[in-house]
Amino acid sequence: MQALAAVAERDANAAYDLGLRLLRGDGVERNSYQALQWLRKAGDNGHMQAQLALGRIYLMGFEEMGSDPAEAEAWLARAAAKGSKEARSLLPQARAAKTDEQSLYQVREAYRKSWMAWYSSYPYYWVWGRAGWHPR
Repeated sequence: MQALAAVAERDANAAYDLGLRLLRGDGVERNSYQALQWLRKAGDNGHMQAQLALGRIYLMGFEEMGSDPAEAEAWLARAAAKGSKEARSLLPQARAAKTDEQSLYQVREAYRKSWMAWYSSYPYYWVWGRAGWHPR
C-alpha cells in the first residue's frame, strides 16, 4: 500500500485506484474514510471517474455515512462538465434530493442496484508487476 500511496500522491489514476482498493478491501484492509480521502484527491485533480464515484457515494450514502445531496451535486457537476453522461443524468436527481426527501429515497433505490456494478467491477488503472506499480 505504501508503494501505491507514493504513486497516488502524484498521479490521479493511482489515487482513484487506491480509493477503490480501500473501498473494496482489495489487497488492503477496507477503510471507507481513507477511500474517500483518496477519491477526493483524485477528483480534485480532475479525475472524472473519481468525481462520478464521489457524486454517487454522497448521493446514496455509504456504510455509516448518510447521504449529502449538496455535496453529491457538486461532484456530479464536475464530472458532467468533463463529459460524464451518467453524472449528467444524476444531477437533476441530486438537485431534487436537496429539497425533497422522497426524491432522495427514489434515487437511492434506483441506483442501489447499479451500485455493485461500479463498486465491484470497475478496473484499476495501475497494476503491480516485477518492477512495482505501473500503469495498465
